Amino acid sequence: MRPGISDSSAFFRVLITAFQLRVSIEYMDILIKVSAVAVAGVVVTLVIKKNSPEMALLLTITLALIALFLAFNVVSSITDYLKSLSDLAGVSPAVLTIVIKTVGIGVVSKLASDVCRDAGQASVASGVEFTGAVVAVYVALPLFKTVISMIESLV
Repeated sequence: MRPGISDSSAFFRVLITAFQLRVSIEYMDILIKVSAVAVAGVVVTLVIKKNSPEMALLLTITLALIALFLAFNVVSSITDYLKSLSDLAGVSPAVLTIVIKTVGIGVVSKLASDVCRDAGQASVASGVEFTGAVVAVYVALPLFKTVISMIESLV
């Protein structure tokens, strides 16, 4: 084993363990809040849906927005952690930004398509999913260009 490799791998293991512990302790309450609000909201939605399907849909959208709002703290912490890891690994922040944007596009399009499906609009939901996929590919195009130029430099 080369000198310094075990030190850096041990450092990464400690760093990852610390992050996992922080997430499990600090953000578990966010998951519990989201779950409680979601279950209570779904019960209310089922009761309301019989008499007023429009209000039930609005409540469903509100519940989804509350879940997104509560998740933003966790997302910002994950982004900060990934940025620090990219600095340690020497990876360009542009690569990390593209990956985070692509994941965000996937989450937003999935959530929007699920709301459309709940409203009984499956074709609109499919359109939202397709648009999300196309936008995600478009955002990731610079990564494809980087990979191709890396391959060309090897050949």
